[in-house]
Amino acid sequence: MEVYILKKARFFFLFLFVGAASALVALGVNTSKAESFADPAFQQTWERTDKPVADGVVKRSFYWGPAAGPQEIEPYTEGIGGKRLVQYFDKSRMELNNPPGKNASSADPFRVTNGLLTVELVTGKMQIGPSTFVNRYPAQIPLASDTDDPNAPTYASFAGLMAPVVNKVGTASVSYIDRAGKVTQQPNVATTPQQSIAYFEPSTGHNIPEVFWGFLNSTGQVYSGGKLITAKLSDPWFYASGFPISEPYWAKVKINGQSNTDVYIQAYQRRVLTYVPSLQPEFQVQMGNIGQHYYDWRYKNAGQGTGGQTAVPQPTGASAASDGLLITGAVKTPATLNLAALKPITAQTVQASFGTGDTHTYKGPLLLDLLQAVGGDGNKGRDLPIRYIVATGQNGQKAVLSWGEIDPIFEGTKAIVAYNQDGSDLQGGQGPVRLIMPSDKTAGRSLYGLSRLEVRALAPNKPSGSVLQITGAVKNPLSLTASDMTSRNPVTEKVTYESGGVASTHSYTGVPLLQLLNEAGATGSVTTYVVAANSEGRQAVISWGELDPAYSGLNAIVAFQENGILLGGGLTRLVMPSDARGGRDLPYLLSLDVRDANRQ
Repeated sequence: MEVYILKKARFFFLFLFVGAASALVALGVNTSKAESFADPAFQQTWERTDKPVADGVVKRSFYWGPAAGPQEIEPYTEGIGGKRLVQYFDKSRMELNNPPGKNASSADPFRVTNGLLTVELVTGKMQIGPSTFVNRYPAQIPLASDTDDPNAPTYASFAGLMAPVVNKVGTASVSYIDRAGKVTQQPNVATTPQQSIAYFEPSTGHNIPEVFWGFLNSTGQVYSGGKLITAKLSDPWFYASGFPISEPYWAKVKINGQSNTDVYIQAYQRRVLTYVPSLQPEFQVQMGNIGQHYYDWRYKNAGQGTGGQTAVPQPTGASAASDGLLITGAVKTPATLNLAALKPITAQTVQASFGTGDTHTYKGPLLLDLLQAVGGDGNKGRDLPIRYIVATGQNGQKAVLSWGEIDPIFEGTKAIVAYNQDGSDLQGGQGPVRLIMPSDKTAGRSLYGLSRLEVRALAPNKPSGSVLQITGAVKNPLSLTASDMTSRNPVTEKVTYESGGVASTHSYTGVPLLQLLNEAGATGSVTTYVVAANSEGRQAVISWGELDPAYSGLNAIVAFQENGILLGGGLTRLVMPSDARGGRDLPYLLSLDVRDANRQ
């Protein structure tokens, strides 16, 4: 019998794998008194899914664990005084995004979050702010086995398996992973319905098999408002887990002393999901004990491996703003540019007032020039519409820009990285550099203290179907045909595009994109963006700032007619009138997915 112990002060739990054919049983054992909940919001979050389990009302695995664990005040750059309250559970860590006790009854599930623990353990980078990290080491702690199993995969085993892959929905295959992170295909092993890929997550580029997709979307009895109701256990489905960061893999591990036990493993941003077919059905799919593993890694330096690595804190990101502007992500040559490096670059001068009535003059290099210099434009061509930039400024504030809005091939806003305002270098909290979006009517995306520019690119995605789906960070997902558009106060836009040096004008009739997003219940911000995809697998990114009249306010539409004639196949077309060459126009539009850079 394998015993897992997590102990601090008066707190410890035992987790036992009981019998080779029996279910996993979680027992809460108090030496004197269990840890209390650090905040009413934590208790409310735990009670929703796990009180019915602890009370014996339902038979399923815990989402958090049988009881609360250690409380900590941890550094976080956006917290009050640079800190925030957290509490550890066996299967996660809860984080309070408001001051203790504030808005404890709020219905927003993201008031209490659980950190990107898997990402931290796999990469070895401990996150202490939206873009601030401490370099530690990838954790050599087994994800889904007895802790003394020398051959089981660890978090570090997944470090090389996070790259996006293609959409595999409807297919099934068998792959095994070993401790070294080596993946071996097993083409002659029969697949099961549980292994069939049910969903592809485009934001991370990974596939979710039926067995985990069903678990993440399962319903059951939960506590809400002091009574039991039937509802989704995780709403939205990614609230507890985050998005997948690996493909699913089988492994041969030791469980309850039994070697060569088959376990199906998939890493998600916030959790690890496991499927053990030999357990009782109610407990075959579980969330791993990542809260235990992370706590031991962070506070006890567990998982260093035989190399004896030492955790040496090295602040990066926003806290290193004084060292220069970091340009990273999907670029060929990451770079850090200080003022001495920026000032020799050809500068542009722009004026902006941001709705204040006071116009200022800003000077600095074009953002596009900096990104192209480090290879941020990838392979150009169709690589460009799928790219976007996450900018980070003072106090970790973020904003999203699409590549299309700063490149003259498309919209061509003259965004600059300014170091000078009205003839004087930026000083104090305003500098040393500031992102300036001169076409925006307000300053929400013109970030002071610009410290980081991360270029991101979409993973491949080819949606199927015959209707337009509006999904993602929306309250009311929509399925729309071209005929549905006619009752939504359509507008007509004359659009002129240039191709091969020849300009042509077309008239498109459709519904404003922002109107459809608002109807779906999207509540956008400067970190929100929309991913459009068509039946051919072409995609394009539109930032919320491009659409919102508080910023650029562009008239993008979802068209159903061209020059007065219905579009072919009864489908719709994304039309971006501001793009010079129509590079983000997508015929046969099938998907509009709303996303938020703060939740990735």
